[in-house]
Amino acid sequence: MAKEAYSIIKERILSGVYGSGEFINELALAEELNVSRTPIRESLARLEWEKLVTIIPRAGAMVAPTELNTVKEAYQVRLVLEGELGRRAAVRATPEMIDALEEIKHKCEGFVEAGTQDDLNAISREYRAVLGAAASNKTLFEMSDLLFNVSVRVWHTIPEKDAHAQLATALIAEIDAMIEAFKAKDGGAAQKAMQDALQYYTEKLRSLF
Repeated sequence: MAKEAYSIIKERILSGVYGSGEFINELALAEELNVSRTPIRESLARLEWEKLVTIIPRAGAMVAPTELNTVKEAYQVRLVLEGELGRRAAVRATPEMIDALEEIKHKCEGFVEAGTQDDLNAISREYRAVLGAAASNKTLFEMSDLLFNVSVRVWHTIPEKDAHAQLATALIAEIDAMIEAFKAKDGGAAQKAMQDALQYYTEKLRSLF
């Protein structure tokens, strides 16, 4: 149950159900999930390590505030980590992985007109899972994923009406570039595709906030 509680709390934070700065009611959540408070506390401690929760003594667990500087710093580090992730993935990619990226790209194309931020987050995770499997470096992928979770929450707060469509279009372009890099087993091209995408998101943040 601890794993299930962790997954539920994390998803609620990443999807914005639990808002930035909101306190999480441990007792109410334990009753909702029909578990003791122990797995809830264990989950919150793990999420604190992942920088998604802040535990305040005698006050409780609060969803870590979405701070723009923290998000920008996360993107700066991701620029290095995910460039390497892409490079490793491209030279190890299999035909099955290329097919998986083609399918993900096709699904993402449907989100340009009708998608939500939750849709984009979900498809991004599918895409990243393929990259992680191809790169074959668990530590690299886990660190990259931790920073992805820190940075992705900010997009739920975007004020611009058409921003989600623009983000979907950018993701499609990134996946398309990665497919070509996978086919060519071109690590340098994959590294550039990842870094170009992250630069785009960084610039998008600057224009929106």
